[in-house]
Amino acid sequence: MTGERPIGPASTSLPQNEQALVDSFHDRYPFSLDSFQEEAIRLIAEDNSVIVSAPTGAGKTLIAEFAIYRALAHQHRIAYTTPLKALSNQKYADFTRQYGEGLVGILTGDVKVNPRAPLIVMTTEILRNKFYAGQSEGLAYVVLDECHYMGNEGRGTVWEEIVINCPPEVQLVALSATVSNIGEIAEWISQTHRPIRAIHHPIRPVPLQYLLCDKDGQLWPPEPASVQRILRGSTSARGFSSDRVARPWGRRREHGHRAFRRRPLEVSVAIAVLKSRRWLPAIYFIFSRSGCERALARFLERNEPLLDSARAEEVEEAIGRALFEYPSIVPESDLNRLILKGLRRGVGLHHAGILPALKRLTEILFERGLVQVVFATETMSLGIHMPAKSVVIGGLRKRSDLGFRSLSVGELTQMGGRAGRRGIDPEGTCLLALDSAEAAEDAVRLVRGEPEPIESRFRIGYSSAALLIESHREPEAIRKTIERSFGQFQNRRKIEAIRVEQERLIRRMAESEGMTSPCCELATLFHYREGRAAVEQEQERLRNLRVATARAGRGRGKARGRGGRGSSSLAFFWGESAEETRAKIDVMTLSLSQAPCHRCPERGLRERQIKQSRRLGQVLEGHRRTLQQLQDSYWEQFLQVVAVLQHFGYLEDGRLSAEGRLIASLRHDNELLAARVAFSGLLQGLPPEELAALLSCLVEEPRRAESPVARLFLRDQAHLRRRVKTLEELSQEVDKIQRSYRVALPISMHTVYLAATHRWVAGEDDWLALVEQSFGAHEGDLIRAFRRLIDLCRQLEESPVLPAEIQRTLSRTVELLDRGIVLESALI
Repeated sequence: MTGERPIGPASTSLPQNEQALVDSFHDRYPFSLDSFQEEAIRLIAEDNSVIVSAPTGAGKTLIAEFAIYRALAHQHRIAYTTPLKALSNQKYADFTRQYGEGLVGILTGDVKVNPRAPLIVMTTEILRNKFYAGQSEGLAYVVLDECHYMGNEGRGTVWEEIVINCPPEVQLVALSATVSNIGEIAEWISQTHRPIRAIHHPIRPVPLQYLLCDKDGQLWPPEPASVQRILRGSTSARGFSSDRVARPWGRRREHGHRAFRRRPLEVSVAIAVLKSRRWLPAIYFIFSRSGCERALARFLERNEPLLDSARAEEVEEAIGRALFEYPSIVPESDLNRLILKGLRRGVGLHHAGILPALKRLTEILFERGLVQVVFATETMSLGIHMPAKSVVIGGLRKRSDLGFRSLSVGELTQMGGRAGRRGIDPEGTCLLALDSAEAAEDAVRLVRGEPEPIESRFRIGYSSAALLIESHREPEAIRKTIERSFGQFQNRRKIEAIRVEQERLIRRMAESEGMTSPCCELATLFHYREGRAAVEQEQERLRNLRVATARAGRGRGKARGRGGRGSSSLAFFWGESAEETRAKIDVMTLSLSQAPCHRCPERGLRERQIKQSRRLGQVLEGHRRTLQQLQDSYWEQFLQVVAVLQHFGYLEDGRLSAEGRLIASLRHDNELLAARVAFSGLLQGLPPEELAALLSCLVEEPRRAESPVARLFLRDQAHLRRRVKTLEELSQEVDKIQRSYRVALPISMHTVYLAATHRWVAGEDDWLALVEQSFGAHEGDLIRAFRRLIDLCRQLEESPVLPAEIQRTLSRTVELLDRGIVLESALI
């Protein structure tokens, strides 16, 4: 930030007195701090943990800056975590400039720099594994940046696991976008870790106006009256002339029926509006890479440059400098040529498929005002520092795994929040582009809506289960740890609400249907019925335990050739043996028999009345199932995952095998399959290029599952083809076993990166030819896949359970992968 004085290595020169430290921190900035920043700083100085919820651009990072300042002043260690590698790299670069290389390190799996530094930037997955292993490494503070990621479906679990396993002496500084249940999250953290103070600051430092923009570039306030006017205008415009040519908002099908048609706002129209109203620079969000690229190409075809000659010269110098610093960039590729042409005219492109160096160049030019418009996917809204004067949302619907869906209020807030530069703009503007008249109603609903609450995405995967077994061992301790999750915290809240609602419904329905009890309230009878249902549930559990134990024994015999040994592991993690469960059922049955309702002569009649009441029966059965699921869902997940580990012989008598210990060490979505591959003999005796090609089949879920290039490549690689076939069989086996145990965890095996990986590790230097001939998609995707492959290879190499020969090959593989443009992209 402007006005900061960097801290040199002699951090002992900083004030030790807390008030003096706070005052000296204030002196670093040429502006006054906001009240919520002052409050957070005061609380941190008093050794409190804080969680701050504030809009994008409100200045949350400054609060983390104080935690860093205080940590260095007291010669303590602090970890700064982010959800994205690009954001970690950006923070590392920022902190290095600010505090000096000696005080800052980074750990992102594929990159390790100065790992013992007092200020260490790392991904959340690495910190999670360290905490599970009891390696707090002297940390006094942890910053959880973008902690609203806890609601992310794929990775939200990691944030919960960090909070659950974080040592209580560590101060937490959590920074979140605006969410509606920050108090609930703070209450959970206070119960799980240590007391934490919640600070909710909904006010933006720069006011933001939302406007609807129709296909003609006309602007409308987001109000119901605007919706009605837009719809009326659309209806009249859908009339037809004598030659039956449709007006712009609609078209006709056969038989004269009007059909709904979405027609996006023309990019040139939107930018003309922004330019005429002096709302540049702007970020133009479009929810597909191809859409961003088409928008840039159309703009370059139809519009004049947005830069004057002097600024164009500055851009040319910056491009030349970037090409010199990153000599592996190939400016001749179609996409890179389009990007550079756009930058020279003041227009940028930003999505995950672009080379990191070119994305960073676009960000730098945008920050300098040398790029006036950036067409970007929503990844640009996640933490990257690129404030604009205005934002355009190119549509209100986006593709998901289940088809198209509407934007959420949180997504709109995150993207729209990029508009309005503090200290520069009196107001920010967000235009919502309408692709139809009917979309106006959705737009108003979004603008007026409240941010959604964060819902837990906690789940038990193989690595989580193995880490729990390794670190806690005893079933009771494991269950208590699982039940400390935010997911179970929210479930308990739901259970309480359901019980209250259930009693209310019982009373209301009983009265309406004339059901009364001469001896007690009907609620007492329902509690008795719940106790009886609990006995039946335990009996079902006992049957499942016997079946699962028998299956695990058979599976183990097939997997490891050990007959039925080791079936006690499943009973161990179930928490009790079949005999103990039987004894528990006997105790519950005895307790039930002593309840007043058990021998009540009226019970039979009342129960028949309840059964005859179809409405009441349906409601109560629905509530019973919901309560059971909420009570035990996460523990059942754990037991199901344990059963799969048991099936493959990775667990015996409650202890992990070598394969199980490898699974515990991996930060990977495919950890079970990776372990199966590592111990199957598939990697034995392979040269680096074949080993890398095989492991590339396990790296992340690609945008496409099939690769015709790989099929052609494998025709001439009989030895590798056979191994890929075996890998595919292993993947199918894991998927089949998972389904048999009702485990719904992703299993990904593909050949998308195989040919390119083999060529690169074998020594190919022509990057453009490699991308075009052996990959055929965005080179940024290939770079990211190679970086993740490097991370996986290093994790396997560092595992003490693999043979030394494979470890040496993995080490050599990393050397051959991490070169040229791949190495250049490591810290961008």
